[in-house]
Amino acid sequence: MKSNKMYTMKFSEHKARILALTADHVDQLHAMWTKMFEPQACEDCIVRLEAHAHSFYTDILKESRDKEQSITSDIAALRTEATDLKRLLHKTVDLGQQPDDVPLVIWYMKLDTINDNLRVELASRRAEISELLQQQQQLCDELGELPHPLLADPLPMPEEMDSFRERLAQLRDQRVQRLKEMDQLRHNIKHNMKLLELHTKTDLEKQLVNSNSYRLTPESYERLQAMHKQYADQVQELRERIDEMRDKIHLLWQRLRLTDEYAMRRVRDSTSYNQRTYDILREELERCQVMRQQNLKNFIDQLRIEINEWWDLTLKSTKERRRFTSYYCDTPSEDVLELFEIELDHLKEFYNSNRRIFELYSKRGELRARMEALEAKANDPNRFNNRGGQLLKEEKERKTMMSRLPKIDHQITELVKVYMTQANTPFLVHGEDILDSMSADWERHCESKKQPSAKKMDTNTTNTTGKMKPPLTPNTIKSNRGIHGTSFSLKKTPSKVNASITAKSTGNLHKRRHPNHDRNSPQPAAAAKRNLITSLECNNSGAILSVNGQKPLKSPQKKVRVLEYSVRRGKAFGRPSTGSRNPQRNRPIPQIYVRPPSGEENESPNEESNDRGVGCSK
Repeated sequence: MKSNKMYTMKFSEHKARILALTADHVDQLHAMWTKMFEPQACEDCIVRLEAHAHSFYTDILKESRDKEQSITSDIAALRTEATDLKRLLHKTVDLGQQPDDVPLVIWYMKLDTINDNLRVELASRRAEISELLQQQQQLCDELGELPHPLLADPLPMPEEMDSFRERLAQLRDQRVQRLKEMDQLRHNIKHNMKLLELHTKTDLEKQLVNSNSYRLTPESYERLQAMHKQYADQVQELRERIDEMRDKIHLLWQRLRLTDEYAMRRVRDSTSYNQRTYDILREELERCQVMRQQNLKNFIDQLRIEINEWWDLTLKSTKERRRFTSYYCDTPSEDVLELFEIELDHLKEFYNSNRRIFELYSKRGELRARMEALEAKANDPNRFNNRGGQLLKEEKERKTMMSRLPKIDHQITELVKVYMTQANTPFLVHGEDILDSMSADWERHCESKKQPSAKKMDTNTTNTTGKMKPPLTPNTIKSNRGIHGTSFSLKKTPSKVNASITAKSTGNLHKRRHPNHDRNSPQPAAAAKRNLITSLECNNSGAILSVNGQKPLKSPQKKVRVLEYSVRRGKAFGRPSTGSRNPQRNRPIPQIYVRPPSGEENESPNEESNDRGVGCSK
């Protein structure tokens, strides 16, 4: 406010001076023109002076208005530029409105200063973007990657710039890794060429292999990769040939029975995989092949033995073996030898590719053989001669066999299905489909389990006169009880027992049957003992044998049938001692059923026994 008042006072002073100066100059001109001209001429001069003054002030006003309009236009342009700069730079700068007391020029200068700062920042950002794009283009040209764009309008956001910088950092790391890979490729190429005893053929290969300053480009990298693959494949092929020749040489040594220590040591010392080793092995192989040609018959005989062994391993049937007709050829020749080698290689390949199936099938055969042996023991009449809990051990082992066999069969089935899918042919063992063979084994096993039970049922349902007995029902079992109780669920007595135990048990039984008999009388006890011994010498079908191997007793009145009774595990006969604290000491007393001599009872008690724990039914 103070500056405005001072400017107003000074303006008034300047205006007064201008007006005084103008009046003074007009008066001086009027005095001079009055002396010089007549009044009419003086009036014309005054009019022209007025016109000049008017024109002068009009020009000044016009120029000032033009200047004002120019400044106003510049201010508008600055505002437009500031808006564009803010959009490009993603900034929010508030320019505000021009105050009334601020001259246009001052406002223009203020806006120009703000825009100038934005212009500097925009130029810096664009220079940075240009540098980043140039670096990216160089890296992409060297690595063969596609460049990522950065927009110029609007400029990238800060997040986009950070992502672009990370991309450049990855390209730089990739470039460093690429250079390391190329150095490693050059090193490997030189090493492989040394093993192969080769040298670079063209200038381009020499430049690629030997020049570390070779310009990094996708083409140079691809050429190095191609060269590396080429020589690496040759080295791998060389290694395979060396291993193959070494195996052939050892096999030929074995079949020729060579004892040339110098040649053998020369081959054994050549352990490196290079051209020199290859040449040594090739020379020895050619020498052995010449000797093989001279001993064709011996070679074929050895191959015939090996083929027969592999036939056994692969479970080939006679029909399958006869398909190889050259096996029976007696005329040695190179073609026959080649056929023998092809057949042997085929058998080895077939066995090795299906080794797991053969191993499982062999294991299955062992388990089945052991299971059949256990079942045979279970059906053995002497199985009650138990020592040390052998019956329990055999039962546990048999259950283990029965649980493991289905698992092995399942594994074999899954492997065979995979084989059939790949080979489109069934898997044969001994000329039969392995799946059908395993199914047939289980069917035979089930049939063998059923046949003894059916045979026993036939025996139990037929009496001595050949008539069929009625089937055992709960009512018939109840009616067939003995003197001291039922005989249901009693198990068979073994055909051979200890005589002393039998005599002791018989004596106790006789005492129970005749409680009022004189204990000092030896005759009843001796008679009961003879009856029991005679009954224990019966076979499984019920025939009566003599004590000392004499002819069977034909009189039905003297036939004695001993029923089965339950046997404690680990003890086949007898009762616990009187002083034993065994909780089973008061178990039921075994019963003996004496067949009436005149056929008063036509039905025999149930003789079937459960095959679980003791053995299969008879």
